[in-house]
This record gives sequence, C-alpha cells and structure tokens, in this order.
Amino acid sequence: MKINIIILFLTLPILNFGQNFALKEPNVMELKAELKKNNNADDVVYVYLQRNYKQSSDKANVKNYEYTDYSICAFEQDFENEITYSVEKCREAGGISTTLILPKSKKSSVIKWIEQIFKSSPMDIEHGWNKEKTKYGPTDNGVGCYYEIKETENNTKIDMYCGC
Repeated sequence: MKINIIILFLTLPILNFGQNFALKEPNVMELKAELKKNNNADDVVYVYLQRNYKQSSDKANVKNYEYTDYSICAFEQDFENEITYSVEKCREAGGISTTLILPKSKKSSVIKWIEQIFKSSPMDIEHGWNKEKTKYGPTDNGVGCYYEIKETENNTKIDMYCGC
C-alpha cells in the first residue's frame, strides 16, 4: 500500500507539469507605442518576445527577399523557456505567417494572450473566436489576422497569419 501511494505522489507532478506554462501578459500600450515608433514595420509577436524573453539562439534558416534591399523575410529563433518563433513574409503580396511553439500551456492563458496581442496591433475589422475557441479571426472570414491554437502531446502551437 505504501509503495502505491509513493508511486502516485511521484507521478502526479509529471502529469501536471505539462500544462503549467503561461506566456507573460503583453503590455498592450507599450507594444502599440513600439509598433507606432517603427511605422508598424515589425511583427508584434517578435517585439513582444524581445521585450519579455531572452534569446537563446541566433536567427536560423534565414531567407532574404530576392528584390529591393535583400532584407530578411523569413527566419526562426529560440527564446528562453523553450519558445520557438518563426516568421515568413517572403511572398510579394502574401501577408505574414508566424508560428509560436510553446511548452504545453493552459488553453485559457493562450486565448487571453492572443486577445492581448491582437489589441496591440488592432485593425478596424471585427474578430472573434470559433465555437471551440481554437481559431480567432475576422468574423466575416475575410481580410485580417488569423490565429489558431494547436495542441500536441508536448507543446502548444500558435499559427498566425495576417494578410488578404
């Protein structure tokens, strides 16, 4: 009996550990100010990560535009707490696709984070959640920003796309 109780207490932390990560709450006003200062040229998620987490890698899988100034249009980068950010905006009229891979997170905290990030770079298009609260986007399914929460066994993934 004692052995069963000991085993139970040793496995409970393992089972609960996977859902404890929560992103730091975005400071909407600071992010708005930073985006305005840079003429909305930066991705709000990358600005948020730079302000709240230490980089744990250099940019990897870097791609450059094949025209104008040949600046970076796609890359991946790791941040502390096992956060991976990737962005791709290389297509001429293709919008911006961003992915954030996090440790397993509580869905309610991810939902709140998405809503705050959206408020940081708002647009005059009504956005809302689907019934399952896994997708956030324009209520008319048109132009705007789309966010999708995907759960895996070990991670929470947020796919984001803004464009037409």
